[in-house]
Formats: sequence, structure tokens, C-alpha cells
Amino acid sequence: MGNKTFRGLSYLFSQLPKSEKWLHVITMTWVIYQIVTAFGMHVQGDTSHTQITSVDELHMYGGLGLMFVGLIFFIVVIHRRRLTDLYPWAFGKFGAIQQDVRALLRWHLPEPQHGGLAATVEGLGLLALFLAIFTGAWWFVLFAKGSALAPDFLSFHKTAVGAIEVYVYGHGIFALLHLATWWRR
Repeated sequence: MGNKTFRGLSYLFSQLPKSEKWLHVITMTWVIYQIVTAFGMHVQGDTSHTQITSVDELHMYGGLGLMFVGLIFFIVVIHRRRLTDLYPWAFGKFGAIQQDVRALLRWHLPEPQHGGLAATVEGLGLLALFLAIFTGAWWFVLFAKGSALAPDFLSFHKTAVGAIEVYVYGHGIFALLHLATWWRR
């Protein structure tokens, strides 16, 4: 990668404190790892303990590790931002989101602002991450105990993973759009 590419990536993360930049990269990389290992899994509701493969174990234990990294990331983000920035809709604050949507409708990428679309999407991404992590963790515990509820939690987890996949792809596309906008300057 060239020097301009590194400057562009630096631009994307320019508003974040250094520790949060690294946690973002670690979390993003770990989530992508989880998505990739999920493609190699063949666990269904009726899968027994003896049918678990090494890829399944890599994914399951990787998810448990991601739970701790994700929790640290969430704490760091919440320490820097207010909940009303990440979840303005929960507090009835839609003004900044409306401004950002109007900018998008005029084919302009809005700059990040408190309680705006970028912050809201970040908040939704954190919710999707935790939904995927905790439904997977509950499935893991229930599966290990041989609970009849394990198949239900596996189904919840697979649905939750769909939300985090949509977030990762969408977040990546908008990061590339911001990078392209910066590149043209």
C-alpha cells in the first residue's frame, strides 16, 4: 500500500483516540475472523458434542474471546461518547439524523456529528455485536449442558449474526466512500 493509502486510513480514524483506534481495528479484525470461521461451520440444532469440528471450536472459543474484547471496546466508546450520541432515537432526538439524511439525499456524505447518522450507526453496530456475542455465548453454555433450549439459541444467534454481517458490510462501504471522498480532495 502506498503512502497516500496510509494517510487515507489515518484520515478515517483521525477523530478517534489512539487506544480506541487499536480497539476498533482489533474488534473489526476479530469480527471478520468470526464471520470467516462461521462459513466453515456445520453446527445445526441437532448437532452432538462428538460432531463438533476444530473449525467449530475455533469459532466458538473465538466468540467467547470476542465477548471480552467487545466489552472493553464498548466501555471505551461509552467513556468517550454519551449514550444520547450513539442512541439519539432512544431519547427522542432526531434532528442530527434528519440533517444527515437530507445531506445523503443531496448525494453528499455528511460529516460525523453528535447524535448524527454515523454515531447512530456506530451505536446500532455495538448493539448488533453484543446481540451476536451474547446469543452465541448462551447457546454455547446451553449446548455444553445439553439443554433442550440450545437449538433455539443457535437459531437466535444465526439471526443476530445476520445483523452484524449487514453492519460490517455497510460500515465498510461507507468507510470506502469516505476514503474515496478524501482521496479526491
